[in-house]
Formats: sequence, C-alpha cells, structure tokens
Amino acid sequence: MSYIILSILLFSFNNVLWKKNLEETNTFFLISYRAFFTCIFATVMLFLFLKSVPKVEDILKITFGSLLGTMGLICMLKAIKNNALQWLGIYNLIGVLIIYAHLYVFEGFTKTPSYIGITFILIGYVSYLISNTYKATKVALKTHVLFLIMIICFSYSSIIHWKNLTSDISPLFIVANQEIVVFIISTLLLLFNSKKEIKRANYQKNVQKVLIMSVLIVVAMYFSFKGIKITDPLIASVLFLANPITTILFSSLFFKERISLIQITAILLISIGAFLIHFQTN
Repeated sequence: MSYIILSILLFSFNNVLWKKNLEETNTFFLISYRAFFTCIFATVMLFLFLKSVPKVEDILKITFGSLLGTMGLICMLKAIKNNALQWLGIYNLIGVLIIYAHLYVFEGFTKTPSYIGITFILIGYVSYLISNTYKATKVALKTHVLFLIMIICFSYSSIIHWKNLTSDISPLFIVANQEIVVFIISTLLLLFNSKKEIKRANYQKNVQKVLIMSVLIVVAMYFSFKGIKITDPLIASVLFLANPITTILFSSLFFKERISLIQITAILLISIGAFLIHFQTN
C-alpha cells in the first residue's frame, strides 16, 4: 500500500504543475508534449528492465485498458474546463461504488478491507466536498454525461489493469502502453482541433516544465500499478480520494495558496484512514 500512497503524493504534485502550466498552455498541446517524453522514458525503462514480452492477447487487453484511461482523461478535461472541481470529487466517490459493485458481482470479491479506515477516509472526503459546496454551480446534462463516461472509463481501466497485473504482466509494460496510447490520441486531437496552437507553440520554452511533469507521471504511474497489483482496485480507488485534497496541500506549501481548517481536518481524517487500511493489509 505504500506504493499507492507514494503515487498519490506524486500525482498531487503533478496536478499542481498541471494547474500552473495550463494557465498559459493549450490542454491538448501539454498532454501531447508531456506524453512524448513519458513514452521515451517508459520505453527506455522497458528495454532496460523488462524480462519478458506479454502475449498478443494480453497486449490487446492492456491496450483496451489504456484506451479507456485515455477516454476518461479527455472527458475529464472537457468536463472540468468551465465547471467546479467539486463535481469531479462527487463522481470520484461514485467510482468507488462502481468498482466495488463490479468486483462483488462479477469477480466474486470477498476480501474485507478495514471498514473503520474506509469510514475515516469517506468522512474526510465528504468534509472536503462540503467545504467546496459554495463553489459548485449547476451544470448542463452534457457535462454530467461527460463526468459519468469519465468515471466509468477510469473505473474499468483500473479493473482491467489490475487483472493484467495479477497475471504477472510488468507494471512497466502497462505504463509504456498507457503513455503511447495517450500520446497518439492527444496528438491526433491536437492536429484536428488546435492547428493554430501547434504553429505558435514554444516547445523550447515549455521543455523544462514538461520534463519535470513527465518524470513525475511515469514514476507515479509505476508506483500506482505496483500498489494495485499488491492490493486491489477497491483499496486503491478509496485511497485515491485523497488526491484532490493532497493537491490542495501541495498548492498551499509550494504556491502559498490558502488552505482552510476544514481541508486540514479532511487531510487528517484521510491520513488516519489510510494508516488503518495499511495496518490491516500488513
């Protein structure tokens, strides 16, 4: 479970960099540019450390999971562009229910996690959502559809990759596959929708920022998949509820953004819950 906690911290710091960099950079340009470097990093690591290549049918399953993850990312970016992040938080909570229902009904999942730990995390997370209620606005039905597609894609991508990982497929291979799919799709979207942005893009100016993000995301994804392999997607999805709150914490630490007492309380409750789950799984 330590791998998942490390990945959450790295994803949160990466989210802060996303937030800052997107203020002056086109979304699809930044995704494509970042994915270009992550593909290189992941492929190099693959050649250095991969011991065996998966079978063709396994590669197809991995690619399908990566496609779902990429679709979820695109829907998320389109949905949150002009809407409060509280809705993202609410749908992340729905994602936990989707994963639990699937594992229980279709996978015969009987493992009982620490209910006390999960309760602490959920109370902390709901407190965070309530603290952001004033930011919430009514959104169109189309946006709710995007959020719903997003969370279904993310949930089933997580389940598919978990099943691949339990078949002894290397997390490195899944990371490389995921980033290659993200690069191909984001580049195509950039070419079709943002040709003007490509012409005026300053690749040299953004290279240092993108390199930092690329290293963070590759390591974060590797730790995330290692953690899912050792535990399961349910525990991972519950723990990842901490991600938006730890993002706020990093924003406060590195960019001096204000953090409220309720948000601090939410972080403490989630930390206690994570400790209890970690204690049970060891």
